[in-house]
Amino acid sequence: MKCNACKLARYCSVACQKEHRPKYKRECKKRAAELREELLFKQPESTHFGDCPICLLPLSVDGTKSTTMMCCFNMVCRGCALANDQREIRESLTRKCPFCRHPIPNSQADIDQCVKKRVESNCPAAL
Repeated sequence: MKCNACKLARYCSVACQKEHRPKYKRECKKRAAELREELLFKQPESTHFGDCPICLLPLSVDGTKSTTMMCCFNMVCRGCALANDQREIRESLTRKCPFCRHPIPNSQADIDQCVKKRVESNCPAAL
């Protein structure tokens, strides 16, 4: 069993914990305060990219951990893209965007057509 405050000390029984508490109290309070500060001031890794529109986790600073879908210009994290790919393979489905569910462009001409369509609709991400 662990100390509930600091999560650091381990005890074999409640009696053992009570016996050790007077000797350990000051160190325990210090460690518990450190844990609260860590939790309070911990900031998630985020960027101007915002959150993944599917899982709502912050998109990583590392551009290799997310992908921009050419059909809708939404940036999706690699985890959501991978989960969608695995589902499509498992269920023998055609490849589609994990966000908008449109078919993923196969050729450069298809990508250019999607970009042109988004530019004509004044999509800021396509400009």
